[in-house]
Amino acid sequence: MADEHRDPTPAELRALAADVEGLEQRILDVRARLRANEETRDTAFRLDDAAENVRRGREALELTVGDLIRTRTARDPKLCGVPWGVCPEHGNTLRGSGGRTWCTDPACSRSWGYDKLGTACGEPVTHTVTDAAGASFLACRGHAMDAEKRLEGGTVTALPSTTN
Repeated sequence: MADEHRDPTPAELRALAADVEGLEQRILDVRARLRANEETRDTAFRLDDAAENVRRGREALELTVGDLIRTRTARDPKLCGVPWGVCPEHGNTLRGSGGRTWCTDPACSRSWGYDKLGTACGEPVTHTVTDAAGASFLACRGHAMDAEKRLEGGTVTALPSTTN
């Protein structure tokens, strides 16, 4: 009962995906056994669809693991917490479709196999962005580039480098 209020962990979702993968394999094994017997061969046709549906469920779980990891990573104060992603090299140049994202800058070939636009950024912070009223937040290079283009009356300041 206490677990129902605990956040799911990536490990818990991976274990669930492994359970689903086991179910998929069991369905395929039953299908093969039915097809091996002339009397039951014609009864196996629905099991292809069942295995495919289970496989899609497993893939959805695995994608959710990635999303959860990115969301948890975004809680780290050394990482940009802006609630949408950018290209780390070119800033606000992303487009996405079908759960994939890519940079539209002609010189860039970066793409991501997840919805980077709809996920908290998670890139390392490199700048402080301060608006005209004095409110500030830490941002990555890509978000700082975008802020420099759009911010009126504020400043974008590079943080001191922690590497030599």
